[in-house]
Amino acid sequence: MLEFERHGFRRVALDDVARRAKLSRTTIYRRFASRDELVAAVIDRENESLFVDIAAHIKSAGPQANIYVEAFTAGILKFRDHRVLNRMIVDDPALALELAHQHYAAAVARIVAALHVIFPPGFAERVGASTVAELADAVLRYSLMVLLLPSLRPLETADDIRAFATAHFLPSLPAALRAVSV
Repeated sequence: MLEFERHGFRRVALDDVARRAKLSRTTIYRRFASRDELVAAVIDRENESLFVDIAAHIKSAGPQANIYVEAFTAGILKFRDHRVLNRMIVDDPALALELAHQHYAAAVARIVAALHVIFPPGFAERVGASTVAELADAVLRYSLMVLLLPSLRPLETADDIRAFATAHFLPSLPAALRAVSV
């Protein structure tokens, strides 16, 4: 991770990663066919950890004014606090978009898993798998929008992000979610 943090995803050298991991370059190439494959694996691992962290944070926060707004806000803030993933967004947004295209389904699946932790027991089953997947898709799309695109209004603080989520994200939720309370 330190090599990705120091050099960024496009400039990291496999030799440096191997040296830091105390492995031979051959060992790295046995596991990963290319640097791009290694980058994708690192991002996937970090995303998995991030989504688990977000779910635990929301679950431990107790009752919220709106669980969807709070989960969205926590997700954006925790992503920005992640030193490696945020560096990719800031330093190389084109790479972030490229990887989002390549690994979109995996990211949605990670969000679905996090939602199952966040939701009260039985809620996901009550609204149905397709509704949970639609929510995960909306979370990812709106998150990418906030993280990658400029905005006329600031989206820096938790309150800024909550206001955005209330005005834009909530109305986009699947109808099945708007009809029931969490």
